[in-house]
Parts: sequence; C-alpha cells; structure tokens
Amino acid sequence: MLIRVVAVQSQLGEKLSLEEKLHIFRKRPDFICLPEYSLIDKTMPDFSRAALNIKANLLYLQHLSGELDTCLIAGSVVEADRDSLYNSAYLFNRGEILGRYRKLNPVAGEISKGILPGDRLFTAEVENIRIGILICADALNLSLFEVMAREEVDVIFIPTTSPYRPAESKSQKHKRDNDIYVRGARTASAFIVKTCGVGTLFSKPLQGRSLIASPWDIPARIPLHQESERIALSAVLDIAEIRDFRRKKKLLLNKFPSVAP
Repeated sequence: MLIRVVAVQSQLGEKLSLEEKLHIFRKRPDFICLPEYSLIDKTMPDFSRAALNIKANLLYLQHLSGELDTCLIAGSVVEADRDSLYNSAYLFNRGEILGRYRKLNPVAGEISKGILPGDRLFTAEVENIRIGILICADALNLSLFEVMAREEVDVIFIPTTSPYRPAESKSQKHKRDNDIYVRGARTASAFIVKTCGVGTLFSKPLQGRSLIASPWDIPARIPLHQESERIALSAVLDIAEIRDFRRKKKLLLNKFPSVAP
C-alpha cells in the first residue's frame, strides 16, 4: 500500500495561497502536515492572545482539509481550557474532526509563557493507516517512540518550529536529524514526517528543516539553501514495507531478546 505525504513548510501566521493549495492538491496527498504554531503571526504578542483566535483558526483548518480533500495534521494551535493554555494539534479528515493531541513536552520558553503539558498520546486510524502525532520537542523523548511502537503506528507526524542556528554546519544538522528522527523512526518502526515553519515566532527567527524519515534513512529533506523558503516537501511511503519491517523486528527481538531495538 502506497501513500503520499506532504510536509507543508509554510510561513508562520500566513494562510496558504491559492497557488500553494493548487500545487499541493495536484500531488493528490493522502496526508498533509502543517508546522507547529502555523497561524501565529508577527503581530501576536503572546500565547494568551493567540488562544483568542482558536474558533476562527479551527474553522479555517477544517475547511482547508475539505478543500484539499485529504487528511490534515493541522500543525498546532494555542487553545485555552479554563485558565490553562495548551499547544494542540488537531486532526481533520476531509472536513471532519478526528481528534486532538496536546504537546506532552513543552519547552522552557513555552512553559514560561503559560503553555502546560498535555496528559496523553494520540493515535488514530485513517483509512487503514495507523498514525500518531507528536509536537516538536516531544521528539526528544525516546520513550514516546517506544509507545508508538507498541501502538503499531505506521506514520508519525511532528509539527515543529526549529530555531535558526547560523553557526550549525550541514554535517551537524544531518547528524542531529539522524540522532533524533531516524533513531525515532527505528524505535517506533514507523515513518516520520517532520514539518517546520519559516519566518519568526515572537520575533525569534526560524529555519525550515522539514524532513521525512524512515527507520533506515531520510528519503526526503529540505536542502540547506531552502531552509527559509515556503515549500511543500512530499514523498511516497510504502506502508507494506514499514509493516514488514515491524513484523521482522518483532521476530528478531523475540528470538534474540538481548538485541537492542
């Protein structure tokens, strides 16, 4: 079973243009992933103010999934629950809300601005494909990929904002990608789709380091010269291949329990 996924590396705070939507639609994607905080623009002073837009933001994202006739991992939005704020990723399938995931591991900057951690992982089955959602720094917690492995997830989507690191070399970036995302994919026995935003978040510059990872390599990645560009990164993933990998890995671990995952 082959599926097409698209990581939409978009400008934070800007909705997709008609040209961008047509370009994505022509790819006939089965799944689309937007970046973390994709609708927070330069004028937004803080997360509390961003949370006031939740109704309009969710309506736009729901409509977008219907327009593109696909399953949309809608980046993330800030939402308030009573006096608490959360970094939440909503899942829509052709205009229907399927669920929501709240970031389990907000970073120090988020916590200082009022973002609280969620309390559970989220997985869902969409047209016979088992997917999971993490957000940004969640990917640094290897135990979450271990849980995804037990859930037999096929694809993990990770909306992200990646800070601009001008001093970081190409080899350093690729090593970090392998250490986090290929390792995570191998641990989860799943594909990973990481989608970054470009522009700024609360005046801090970002770099788009979107990629698609498998347990054995990174088949698609934004090149360094396009890390500041709006671009749709796509790949065709073989779900039968990842399920066969998962099955063989289980057999190996059952036969040789001392072998590391």
